Amino acid sequence: MATPTQAPTKVPQEPDRFYYDYDTVQTVGMTLATILFLLGILIIISKKVKCRKADSSPTCKSCKSELPSSAPGGGGV
Repeated sequence: MATPTQAPTKVPQEPDRFYYDYDTVQTVGMTLATILFLLGILIIISKKVKCRKADSSPTCKSCKSELPSSAPGGGGV
């Protein structure tokens, strides 16, 4: 405890470990979200393209499911 005749000792201030530059965090987050979104769309589209290229067989070789046009009762798209 400091008495009136003693000067308080100064503790060196170290930078806050939990300081965030929110503009950078927001920019990086939006960039990653965009990349992951586009990657997901690309994966979905690539799976659909593979299934539609199947040779006149009733089942798709790459995804092991029936094509919409070979469903019972016709109903082709």
